[in-house]
Amino acid sequence: MALFTTLFIKIIPLYLLIFLGFIANKSFSVNKESISRLIIYIFAPAIVLLGTLQAKDNKELFLVPVIFFLIGSTICLINYFITKKSWHDGTEKVLAFMAGTGNVGYFGLPVCLAIIGDLALPVVAMVSLGLMIYENTLAFYIVARATHSKDEALSKVFRLPHLYVFAIALILNFFNFTPSKEVFDFLGMFKTVYFTLGMMIIGLGLAEIRPSHIDWKFAAISLFNKFIIWPAIFLGIIYLDTNYFHIFDKTMHAALLIEALVPLSVSSVIYATELKVQPQKVALVVALSTLIALFYIPISVSFFLQ
Repeated sequence: MALFTTLFIKIIPLYLLIFLGFIANKSFSVNKESISRLIIYIFAPAIVLLGTLQAKDNKELFLVPVIFFLIGSTICLINYFITKKSWHDGTEKVLAFMAGTGNVGYFGLPVCLAIIGDLALPVVAMVSLGLMIYENTLAFYIVARATHSKDEALSKVFRLPHLYVFAIALILNFFNFTPSKEVFDFLGMFKTVYFTLGMMIIGLGLAEIRPSHIDWKFAAISLFNKFIIWPAIFLGIIYLDTNYFHIFDKTMHAALLIEALVPLSVSSVIYATELKVQPQKVALVVALSTLIALFYIPISVSFFLQ
């Protein structure tokens, strides 16, 4: 019960940020499109750089983004091929995007810190990195195809800065370059803003929802992927690693499971907004998953990690 209460209190501020985003739209006409571009092209690449540089001393950690990238891509493609006959307005594409990722940064980080402490920071950074690479390659391309040709969609993918920043960070790590504390502090400032704007954009999207944006089939499939499929996969991975492979320790197992339990990704709202593919519909389902997670995560974590 104590663990449930601690997590519940840690998660509440995230909902306050969503509410502030809603108020910002209704009262001050804040534009979510401009904020989504700031996140995509400035703040997210800074997080990729920070996470990659921080993980260079732990080689096992670099398996984490590979695992999350492969699992996210696989779930995305499976959902796309299963649901593409059900919708023809881009919904099937954003559903596939959402199926392969989760709110590992904004939501997963405070939960991991509450349970594991600062030891979780590098793991969360690598999980975020793996899903950012997924979001900015395969997932972005699939959503872009809703409104663009193949060549235009590929062009948009190559204009994203994330992979270039990741490559630069890997080169710096290879040559054992360690930035100064001031550089890390500067990049840490981006993390705070990224976290804040990311949660507020859900509220900005909710403020524009109309009854026509409600799609219960879309919501049901998305929530099933996030709260059933993802935890089941990672419980299987943890079981196999504990009994056969022995690659990760218990701390990493706990962090991986928590990150599999998080709600739907805020990034899906950001990219749906940027590409103009059902952003209100996506914001509604992401908000619903975030509301469910207020109880789902504390209960699940208490059961599996007590």
